[in-house]
Amino acid sequence: MAVRIEMGQGASRAVEESGRSSFVAGGTGAALAMSRGAPAGAEDGLVGWVEGRSEGPLLLCVGGVHGNEPAGVQALEAMVGKVGERRDLLAGDFVAIVGNMPALAAGRRFMAYDLNRAWTPVHMDALQSGSRTEPDDAVVHSITSRRALTPVAEDLEVVRVMELLERVAAGRRGPVYVLDLHTTSGRGGTFTSAEDNPRHRAFAMEVPFPLVLGLDEHIEGTLLGYLNTLGYTTMLCECGQHREPRAALRGIAAVWIAIRAAGLLGDEDVPEARRAHEMLRNTCAHLPPILETVYRHPFDERDRYVTRPGFSNFDRVRAGEVIGDDRYGEVKAPEGGMLLMPLYQRLGEDGFFVVREADGGRAG
Repeated sequence: MAVRIEMGQGASRAVEESGRSSFVAGGTGAALAMSRGAPAGAEDGLVGWVEGRSEGPLLLCVGGVHGNEPAGVQALEAMVGKVGERRDLLAGDFVAIVGNMPALAAGRRFMAYDLNRAWTPVHMDALQSGSRTEPDDAVVHSITSRRALTPVAEDLEVVRVMELLERVAAGRRGPVYVLDLHTTSGRGGTFTSAEDNPRHRAFAMEVPFPLVLGLDEHIEGTLLGYLNTLGYTTMLCECGQHREPRAALRGIAAVWIAIRAAGLLGDEDVPEARRAHEMLRNTCAHLPPILETVYRHPFDERDRYVTRPGFSNFDRVRAGEVIGDDRYGEVKAPEGGMLLMPLYQRLGEDGFFVVREADGGRAG
């Protein structure tokens, strides 16, 4: 079936003056929509679907799972048209979707609960069956313990994203690879993360950022955790600080690299991937290539946790060093190593992580 290309109003502007994605800020300007058959409207969160001329892998790119992280969606809006120009060379499919549309429009991490903690079997089964229980709410986020039984924004978003994922499963013509684009509230947040097995590690290490292993063992209910259960090959890519101008550019670079790594285009057909690799490698050349997570500091809103000013991602910290404060007093790092994702935003449930260079890992 032929690929149809439609461009919404103002689609050439991937980044609007507001700093938010044109996908949500532009109304009918849903960037580019390319899909088999009828193009999708902005309301379903499909940024674009580019069907290659021949069968092959499907690369699913996700942006905006957290609404205060617009850079990923900006990157995907910029990429759909570029990939579409090479669809005659494309083996497989390129699909780009938005995670949390209401939160993205509001510029908030989430509206009622964290969409990237919602992908537990209990919660998803309850939403799909139309019922929900109080114990299930507690699994997702502490905020939900107060909410009414009527659906909230993230309930509807889980259902919407599930419908898109069903379309991906039905339409794929080969193995599925997933790139989930994020940004951090602290400075210097450029790294990848993946499940610790050879297939996922190989995919993630194509992006020359430090690979952080073990995050998935400390966080329950992530979207990638769910997609891993479907047999997809996945990676998380953190592209820098939320409003950092270069974050979207790093997202674009990661997408080019993922297109090559997944096998949608050969190396000779995607010279942008080589340039992207060089740019990203220079960003993190001073850091170890592989790190492992040794500590996560969880909290809920009642703790009133606040990170002390001045910390950045990959800062060296000592065991016992004070990182923040909560209602009980000082919060110290129980392990020495490197600080990861110190929280400098109002919403969240992870105060910080500590990572260490993995055995055999060396700075390159």
